[in-house]
Amino acid sequence: MDGKKLIILSEEAKLNVKVIGTIGITDGHPYQYRVVAWTNAKDKYLTKIVPTEGDPEFNEVLQISLDKNFPAKALFVDVFRMNSDGLYFVGRGKTLLPTDIGKDFYREVELSGFVEAGFLQLSLNLNVFEVLGYAI
Repeated sequence: MDGKKLIILSEEAKLNVKVIGTIGITDGHPYQYRVVAWTNAKDKYLTKIVPTEGDPEFNEVLQISLDKNFPAKALFVDVFRMNSDGLYFVGRGKTLLPTDIGKDFYREVELSGFVEAGFLQLSLNLNVFEVLGYAI
C-alpha cells in the first residue's frame, strides 16, 4: 500500500425503515399481512408475511438504497392482506423522508384505501456511508 492514497470513491445513502405495525386496519378476521415500501417505483421492498386476527406487528427493518443523484423526497407504503380467497389492497400512505442523518424519526402514516382506513407505524433513519478506495 506504499505510495497509495486513501480516497473517498463515492457516498451511499441508505434509509432504514422499521415497519413496526398497524393501527385500525383489521376487521377481526384472520388474514396475512404484508407491507411494500419504496422511494423509487422500480425498487420495491417487502416485509415478511404476518398472520393475525388483529392489527399486524411486523417489527422488521427494510434497508432502502437512495440515489444521491436523484434524491427522493418521500417514502410510499402499501399494505396488503391475504387469505384463501386472494390478495386485497388495504391502503397506501406517503411520508416525507428525514433530512437529519443518523436520527430515528417515528411516524404514523395514514393509509387511504377503497374501504379501509388506518395507520402504519414506522421509524425512519437516514444514513450516509463513504465508500473508500486507494488512488493508484
